[in-house]
Amino acid sequence: MPGRQHRYAVALCVGVLLSCLSLAGCKHARPENVPVDSVYVDAPWAEGWWQHCSYLATQAIDHCQTFNWGGGTIKDEEFIPYDGGTAAKESELTIDNGARLAGPYIVCLKNGRILIPKSDFENQKRFIDWMTGKSKTR
Repeated sequence: MPGRQHRYAVALCVGVLLSCLSLAGCKHARPENVPVDSVYVDAPWAEGWWQHCSYLATQAIDHCQTFNWGGGTIKDEEFIPYDGGTAAKESELTIDNGARLAGPYIVCLKNGRILIPKSDFENQKRFIDWMTGKSKTR
C-alpha cells in the first residue's frame, strides 16, 4: 500500500499549498497594457481589478483608469470627487486597495476621499449614499 499512501501525501501537499496561496492573497501579474504604478484592488466577491489615477494639471481634473484583472479596460475617463470638492492633486492620489467601498467604478483614496466617473456620477453617488446609510434607497 505504499502507492496509496504516496497519493494521499501528494494530495495533502497540493491542498496545503493551494490553501497557503489563497491565504497569502496571491495576486495576478500586471498585464503589459496596465500602467506600472497601477494598484491591484482585491474583490471579496470576484476577481479584482487594477486602478490608476493621475492629476492633469492643465485641466485641473483627475483622470482614472480601471482595468479588469486581465487588462481589459473598464473605465478610462475623468473621475470627480464624491464630496463635491476640487480634484485630488497628484500627491493625494494614493489608491486604497482595501477600502470597503472600492469597486471598478469607485476609486477610494488613502486620505478617505472617493472618486467616481463623471459620466456616471449621479448613479454612483446614489449607490455610495445608500452604502453609507445617507439614503435608504438605491
